[in-house]
Amino acid sequence: MNKDKAYHQIALACLKTLREGRAANSNDQIQELYQVIDQAFAGQFALLLTELEDAKGRLHQIEQLDPLKHSLADAQAIIQYHGTAH
Repeated sequence: MNKDKAYHQIALACLKTLREGRAANSNDQIQELYQVIDQAFAGQFALLLTELEDAKGRLHQIEQLDPLKHSLADAQAIIQYHGTAH
C-alpha cells in the first residue's frame, strides 16, 4: 500500500463531498465530511488487512518449505509472486 496513494484517494473523497455541498448548514457539512472520511479510511484499512493476510499466507507457505527439497530461491519466488493488485 502506497501512503501517498491512500491519502490522495481520501482527499479526493473529501473534495468531492465539499464540492457537492448537499448539506443544509455547516454542521451538516462537517458531519457529512466526517462520514466520507470514515468510509475512505475504512476502505483503505480493508486493503491493508487484505495485504496483511496475503503476507501471512506467503510466510506460512515459506514455513512449510522443506529445507532438504527447497532453496532460498523458492522462498524468494513465493515472496515476489504478485497476485491480485490492490
